[in-house]
Amino acid sequence: MVSLTQDLQRLRQAPASDRNRLTQVAYRDAVLYLLQQDPFYGHVLSQLTLTFREDLTAPLSLVSTARDWQLQLNSSALQRTTWTGTQWLAMLRHTVLHLLWRHPQRYATAVQTPAQAGLVRWATDAAVNDYLTDLPADTITSQKLGQILEEPVLPQQDSAVYLKQLRHWQAQKESTNRQLAVGGPQSLPAAPQYDGHSGWQEATAETAEAREQWRAQLFTTANEAISAKQRGTLPGSIQAALMPLVVDQPLDWRALLKRGLGQVPAGRQPAYGRFNRRQPVRMDLPGEIVQTWRKIAVFVDESGSMGNQEISYLLGQMATLLAIYPAQVTVYPFDTVVDPTRAFALERRPQTLQRTGGGGTRFQAVFDVLPHLLAGGTNQLVIILTDGYGEKQVQSTLPVTVLWLLTSPTDQFSVKRAPGTVVSLMTDPQWQLLRRQS
Repeated sequence: MVSLTQDLQRLRQAPASDRNRLTQVAYRDAVLYLLQQDPFYGHVLSQLTLTFREDLTAPLSLVSTARDWQLQLNSSALQRTTWTGTQWLAMLRHTVLHLLWRHPQRYATAVQTPAQAGLVRWATDAAVNDYLTDLPADTITSQKLGQILEEPVLPQQDSAVYLKQLRHWQAQKESTNRQLAVGGPQSLPAAPQYDGHSGWQEATAETAEAREQWRAQLFTTANEAISAKQRGTLPGSIQAALMPLVVDQPLDWRALLKRGLGQVPAGRQPAYGRFNRRQPVRMDLPGEIVQTWRKIAVFVDESGSMGNQEISYLLGQMATLLAIYPAQVTVYPFDTVVDPTRAFALERRPQTLQRTGGGGTRFQAVFDVLPHLLAGGTNQLVIILTDGYGEKQVQSTLPVTVLWLLTSPTDQFSVKRAPGTVVSLMTDPQWQLLRRQS
């Protein structure tokens, strides 16, 4: 086996003209080693596109394109490290776990100030590093966070847990006029940036769906390439992150829903990962990114053949989209009328709908209430979950996009020339499994 430590030593002694070539050799040998000794990480890294960029601070970074995340290496920064071969492997695993737990996409728009960027870096690095050994010196872990915060910090938690604690600590410090620096509090040295996070803020919401599809396929392929025994050696949280990618198949209606999301501007927000177009020389001024979102109204037919479990499943499928798109989803139960007082907002987690209505079905009631519910809005999306049995004709009242989700075949839909798109759930295997179990 090639010595990875020797690869790094040769890189440190190399002239500038050989840096990229020797960095590529060190990366290739590391991937080959992992494919034999730790195949999950090896299979993921072998699928990543590798690029080189010298103007970055960190030796390695994840950067976005319109369709994927790529691994960017800074050969001069890697040349300046004192890493051993095992530490080099640890940082490559570190990068894979950021991608597995969706840190680049989750925090792409969460950073508005340099201080917040430091908190996000601490939170995400601590969440990842707790699962790794042989890390370079001074890396952030939950134990180190506990020392900084001077309060208990549980190990191996989600990055959102650590970020919440850090923000609370930040607020306390600000209340005593102790401001934060870019990498951390002024009273403590900044943690070394072994992997860059600035590229995360360059990710655009418009192309988030394509990157998420690529990411899901990346880990599905890696998961299928390893044996059950090898998979069993992975920590439980890593296995849990992999399982939904294997068992959850996207529905046709999800593809239709995704197609319309993320296209409506919803204002701008500061982004330090972008240049300020008006004053590009002022590096202290943030640029801007466009936020996009949509309002979605979901109408659930309470008189139909759908059970509570099945409706909860469909709402849960919609909730997964909220992790990618900052959409506002409101659910309205209906039968012959729509009662807006019974509406509720769909959160970013599966919810259970408890039925209270019953009786017949009148689809026109949905269209009649739209001018009141969606008044003044543009590019609205309406989803109707129903068994499809109601009147034969409906009259549109607003220029909105309508998606009908039927629990019956489309040829049994009572409405003739229904406005919008009609999709049957009869061919969805997960839906059919729920029907058999209920």
